[in-house]
Amino acid sequence: MSFFVLRTATFSIFFMLALFFAVMAGSAIATESTAPPLDRQTLIKKLQNGGNVLIIRHERTEVPSRSDDYSKDPDDCTAQRNLSIAGAAGAQETGVVLRALDIEVDRVFTSPMCRSAETARYMFGVDYEEETSLMHHEPGGPRTLDIAEQEVRGFLANLAPDLGETNIALVTHGGTVFRVSGLRLSEGEIAVLRLGDEGDVTVIGHFMGSDLAPYARQALEKSIK
Repeated sequence: MSFFVLRTATFSIFFMLALFFAVMAGSAIATESTAPPLDRQTLIKKLQNGGNVLIIRHERTEVPSRSDDYSKDPDDCTAQRNLSIAGAAGAQETGVVLRALDIEVDRVFTSPMCRSAETARYMFGVDYEEETSLMHHEPGGPRTLDIAEQEVRGFLANLAPDLGETNIALVTHGGTVFRVSGLRLSEGEIAVLRLGDEGDVTVIGHFMGSDLAPYARQALEKSIK
């Protein structure tokens, strides 16, 4: 067997092994982070009945955008990535959809960072509360993603006893959402969580506001008739 043939065969074996392990890794991630999703109408009914935490990744941001400067105050919008025009419009549209479907949100907590606070304001109005545990972690700094996760889980544990039949919204950042829910949400996407007595999390679904827009239109048409 020539050296060229041997090298080609060896490369093919390594390529197939790499492909196999990549597929297996992707399957493991999908199995870990997703459960059988509820259909849209069932999810809407669950949301209307309350008792959920809506954990929201802030809406779409400017492209290109500046980097976050963690040495500045979190409400200094000149030192961080901010919402784009599309992001502001998307947050408003999601708020319209939730209201059209009679999905009530009793309390809204947000990261103090501008892109999260603006998402909360455009989506729910001015009646929101800033919560430092929902802040973006500090890459390379003392507040690591592990610490951010611990803080958010502690906050959820404190919310659990009083949740009852109300819905609560948390507006935060992608890394935090992933650590809590196992989901890698797009900007503006919402994960729906149920909390156990100790704040343990069960994900029952996730959606973009546009996913529920057809049902919102139907609800509005019925209300007009």
